Amino acid sequence: MADRTRYDLDLIKECSKSLYRMHREFKDNGNPADEYGDALGSDKLRDTFSDFSDTWKKNRKKLMEDVENLAKYTGKAAKAYEDIDHELANALRDAKKSGKKEK
Repeated sequence: MADRTRYDLDLIKECSKSLYRMHREFKDNGNPADEYGDALGSDKLRDTFSDFSDTWKKNRKKLMEDVENLAKYTGKAAKAYEDIDHELANALRDAKKSGKKEK
């Protein structure tokens, strides 16, 4: 099984950082449709943008939560892989040292 398990720790860490940046962008930048209001001119177009805005606000909050959770999970996964890697390296070093002592 171990020979088929592969991971790229740097890629997992970068994924977590990117997701946190994405979450921050969503948080810092409100609804893109809010800026256009009067510039749209047509009442029908303004209503369409208003509908989009309402839907966007509802979905944006859920999307932000999901992105933040993914960022946390990938960060925790990277930390767990790193910890396991260090523990295995220490165990191998200790086993090698104790093997030399027995000879």
